[in-house]
Amino acid sequence: MKDIPLTQKNDRIRTIFITIGAILLFIVSVSFLNLDMATFMSRFEQSGEVIKHFLTIDTSDLGTVFSELLLSLSMAVASLVLGAIISFILACLGADNISPLPFLSAVIKGIMSVIRAIPSLVWILMIVASLGFGSLAGIIGMMFPTVGYLTKSFISSIEEVPAQVIETMKSTGANWFQLIQEGILPNVSKLFLNWLAIRVEGNVAESISLGMVGAGGIGTLLTRAISSYDYGRITFIVLVIFSTMFAVEMFATRAKKAI
Repeated sequence: MKDIPLTQKNDRIRTIFITIGAILLFIVSVSFLNLDMATFMSRFEQSGEVIKHFLTIDTSDLGTVFSELLLSLSMAVASLVLGAIISFILACLGADNISPLPFLSAVIKGIMSVIRAIPSLVWILMIVASLGFGSLAGIIGMMFPTVGYLTKSFISSIEEVPAQVIETMKSTGANWFQLIQEGILPNVSKLFLNWLAIRVEGNVAESISLGMVGAGGIGTLLTRAISSYDYGRITFIVLVIFSTMFAVEMFATRAKKAI
């Protein structure tokens, strides 16, 4: 009985070459890192003692932790609301099917591509360097990735509106503002709310992590606790952050289902 090959010869050769290439890439990457495995192993032996320290929970600074957590959440909400307003305006000007000026659509999309290409951490570091540490730097820093994400999402939703809707509105003599209010918004409002629900998770996560680089909030407290090797406080703050992110995720999931 003739054996039937499960894979073609060319596929096997391609798989072998890809595997060899991946292994070589891994070896080259590790060689550039110059890893100090001896130091790692010596410290790894002490990991049991470190874990014991992390099993303690220091809740003595409960009020400050929740106060800073509220600050982080406030920065996330403020940057989301301000970013959503700016994104809506830019999306109405940048969507191909309703943009009043064709070249403006290309300019807005190009700028949003640049904003999205730069990580949030880089934005906040640049804003902190310009405005100094604090909540204002955090809000403005988070607005850049928020605007980049929401503008692109809003534009894609607007451009999916059927052309018949737009043509019908224009044939009735509706101006640009009436077209947006009565033709576009009724068709995209649910999609917009869905994008906002998705983005709120990202903003909360970023507001916590960006606090570690000077934007304020619970991230700043975590940085201080790590710097002072205050293990009990680190554990408590991490648990608070985990609980918050879990609650936000549950809220966003329920909100998306409700929409």
